Amino acid sequence: MQFNVLEIADRLKIQLVNRAGDEYIFICPFCSGKKEYPKLYINQSKGVFICHHCHLEGSITDLWALRCGVDTKTAYKQMVNSVSVDIQPIEPIPTPIRDTERIHLVYSEFFKMLTLNPAHKQDLERRGLTPDYLSQFKSLPEDAKTRWNICSILNKKYGLDDVPGFQQKISRKNKSYWDCHRSGMLIPVRDVHQQLTGFQVRTNREPKYIWFSYSGQLKSSVHVIPGRGIPWIIEGVLKSYITHHFLQIPCFGIPGTDTWRLIPFHLIRGGKVVVAYDIEQNPYTLKSRDNLVAHLENMGIEPIIAGWNKNLGKGIDDACLTIYKQGIMPRPEMFLPGIAA
Repeated sequence: MQFNVLEIADRLKIQLVNRAGDEYIFICPFCSGKKEYPKLYINQSKGVFICHHCHLEGSITDLWALRCGVDTKTAYKQMVNSVSVDIQPIEPIPTPIRDTERIHLVYSEFFKMLTLNPAHKQDLERRGLTPDYLSQFKSLPEDAKTRWNICSILNKKYGLDDVPGFQQKISRKNKSYWDCHRSGMLIPVRDVHQQLTGFQVRTNREPKYIWFSYSGQLKSSVHVIPGRGIPWIIEGVLKSYITHHFLQIPCFGIPGTDTWRLIPFHLIRGGKVVVAYDIEQNPYTLKSRDNLVAHLENMGIEPIIAGWNKNLGKGIDDACLTIYKQGIMPRPEMFLPGIAA
């Protein structure tokens, strides 16, 4: 039986935000709190949902069951019979205490067992990365059996309980197995000691970047590239890799404009930092950048705002690539306040 998405959402008190073709976009009731995430997509024709923030997914019946705290059989009966339900507030799922050393070991071995597919290799080369740099990225296996075998090996060696990105599932034959995301390019996120703390996944759909994790697990962290000199704060983890490749500067790659709060500011030495947000007039981006600048000033750290001609590209990675294609090797001082020679 096909249910009307809008009717079901109204009964479940889920707020509609937009529509994109056959999909309706809602505020996710499972991962939204003080901050609302319009990431819950429900496909009317397929009768399925997925949240691109907390990664919950399933059928419309699963959505009802999760929202109402009942099993799927009860959920289906309630949906068919138009039963009035009392929607209870959802308590935030506590993030488990993480064993960082174990996570690093699991992620490192997982990464070694993967390869970089031709499409992702071509995309990275298009961004200006050289062959010696490509080994820092891998692709998730799209073949299910390959993923299951890799996960099985890791689970036997380390145990995958509470390791973000891995999920235990039950097969149709009622057998348990471990799995992870189906596709995408893995972008490693490392701390100052270069231990793996997480992965971003570059997808081939919207949203372009998601986290290699599930609901209640690790969401986001900052990529740290240590080194000498004034550190840079780059908007985007992949952008921080590309910018470092061209400019050879120490930097923090933040996964979003407003995630600067995750930066380990205590690591900053020398009292200065360069802020390199995208060149755009998005009020949200500008407000986030201004909040970061104010925070740095309050800490006694001098913020230097990087700038470039917007014709070179929106992001500093784009600007570096454009300059490089003109036969000029980009240098850090090209993006600092001053008069271009």
